[in-house]
Amino acid sequence: MSLVLLTGVAAGVLGRRVSRMVSQVPGRSAGMSPWAVLTGQFLIAACGGYFGGAIGILMMALWSIGLDTAVGNPMRITQLAAVFLISGVLFLFTSDALRAPLLLAALLVGATAGGFADAHLARRLPARLLRGVLLATATVTTVLYFLRG
Repeated sequence: MSLVLLTGVAAGVLGRRVSRMVSQVPGRSAGMSPWAVLTGQFLIAACGGYFGGAIGILMMALWSIGLDTAVGNPMRITQLAAVFLISGVLFLFTSDALRAPLLLAALLVGATAGGFADAHLARRLPARLLRGVLLATATVTTVLYFLRG
């Protein structure tokens, strides 16, 4: 999974440059077709259902091609919530997680508070700063995964 994180960080860092290079080629658009976005989003969601740690990073990297980070962040967060809700419900019924209701309640309250705080903060940060914070967090996470692995 460290490789997935590394790929996501590299794509996030290089996404804008690649987008600029593609847009400089005559007759080429820097954006992606709706089918390319849907295909990429499907693959990322499948990965996220298995390993949620890289999904936000991969979505940011995919969307960095032709889309402003601040504009895409609310939709990204909504899709992350959908992926985590579906995989979380499936996990609840296929594991013994319901045997630890206090731990589960703490997780749900923390995730809800974090989601509201993220939405509040993301709306107020400049797009460049938001992108920098996301990439810095992704880079630190990736480095820690490699060091621990």
